[in-house]
Amino acid sequence: MKKKGMLFTAGFMAFATFTAKALGQVRDSLMAAYFGTGIEADAFMIASKIPTTLFDVVIGGVISASFIPIFNEILSKQNKEAASEFANKFITMIAFVTVMISILGIIFARQLVHLMGPNASLQTQELAIRLTSIMFPMIIFTGIAFAFVGILQSYGEYNIPSIISLISNVAIILYYILLGRRFGVTGLAVTMIIAWSLQVIVQIPTLVKLNFRYRPDFKFRDEHIKSALLLALPMLVSTWVQPLYTFVNARFASGMEGAYSSLEYANRLYLIVTGIFSFVVTNLVFPKLAQANASDDEAAASELVMMSLKAIIMVIAPLMAGIIILSRPITAIIYEHGALQSSGVVARALACYATGMIFLAINEVVSKTFFSMKQSVIPMVTAILSMVFNVVIVTSIYAFIKGDAMSLTGGLALAAAGGSAVNAILNSALLLRKKRGMVKKQDIMTIIKSLAAAAVMGAAVYFIYGAIFPFFDGGTVGNIIVCAICGLSGVAIYGAMLVALRVKEITDLIRR
Repeated sequence: MKKKGMLFTAGFMAFATFTAKALGQVRDSLMAAYFGTGIEADAFMIASKIPTTLFDVVIGGVISASFIPIFNEILSKQNKEAASEFANKFITMIAFVTVMISILGIIFARQLVHLMGPNASLQTQELAIRLTSIMFPMIIFTGIAFAFVGILQSYGEYNIPSIISLISNVAIILYYILLGRRFGVTGLAVTMIIAWSLQVIVQIPTLVKLNFRYRPDFKFRDEHIKSALLLALPMLVSTWVQPLYTFVNARFASGMEGAYSSLEYANRLYLIVTGIFSFVVTNLVFPKLAQANASDDEAAASELVMMSLKAIIMVIAPLMAGIIILSRPITAIIYEHGALQSSGVVARALACYATGMIFLAINEVVSKTFFSMKQSVIPMVTAILSMVFNVVIVTSIYAFIKGDAMSLTGGLALAAAGGSAVNAILNSALLLRKKRGMVKKQDIMTIIKSLAAAAVMGAAVYFIYGAIFPFFDGGTVGNIIVCAICGLSGVAIYGAMLVALRVKEITDLIRR
């Protein structure tokens, strides 16, 4: 892909991803307005997390992380027909596994709800069981959609994969607007299945245009399928980090009504903000990394990794500082509507989650780098260590904090952030050990200067926020004004600091 084409694609992906994430936040705001943090909200949060968590634990990240390297290797060393044959077998395998998971999930819905939310009220559990049974089949479409994304990205088509979440979010928002009052949380569960099916359907025309035709193929005794499965297990374990955090938090928060839904609202907002940029970078770069490693182009692979890390840090560092400082007005703007009248608990959880934002984004790049190198054992081991760290910290927090929703959710969120930090630090250290010449002096200076600029910006925004907040007596308009003043001031200060510190990437951009 030529540089201009890559820049255009990155720009479109960034726009599409931002729009999709913004609509996702509108979707969550509507949920808060309709259901608040009551029984229906807790039940839906638990029920929707069961199939997605089980999907992530069984096959989640493997679909893209093991499929793309093998598919690209076949494309580069054989031909398009052989790659399509592998894709057909892989998709058939994923469809078969997800159908089996769905059947078992429906049969054992009661046991799974008790496992995820053992301390929830009987009414919450009964509703969660019914919703879980409805939503389990959505993982079938999830698996197929992820596999289709892998094919399109390997062929250099990034635009369609970047809009699939946008389409599904629009479907859910339309449900709230048109049918939400009539069918409630049960209708929302059905809509989730429809939304995921749309993610599959929207990709089909482009796949046809690229001459890919899906034909069911159950011949799983294939050397390429075997290679993908050998890569899969360590990759699978390394993707358990976020699902495990979700599972642990659900179990500990389920005994306090509203605690888990508050935690989940904060977590979704946190992942949306982090994902807007890290999603674009990792999904654009990962297929290129796989191709560079398949061609043994070490220099190109190292350059892609460092370019991604610097871009991630330059964008996420100031966002992280801003969200920690402005968590209260941000959550008030987004969530304090309808059934949810106070978002203080959500704000505390968001600020605590945000402390791990930069580590989560860095780990996305670093772990995908290991996957592209077909060295998935390292991220597996570091993931296990970070999960152990999280469980130990969460257990300690729960032993000391009981009965206070704000302290409990904040502690659980902080533990998740700490786990992300441990994971990112370990992975980064091991990657640098394997690629000793990857980081240049200029790269280190860029990272240090970006962090310094973000720190100065954060300090300035903190004082601006403290100075202007007393003049605005809450309310949506007041909070929007506060966030706008602080946000614009932060952008101006951060940009000025990057220029003053002569960050090479910024000076080169200005020069162009």
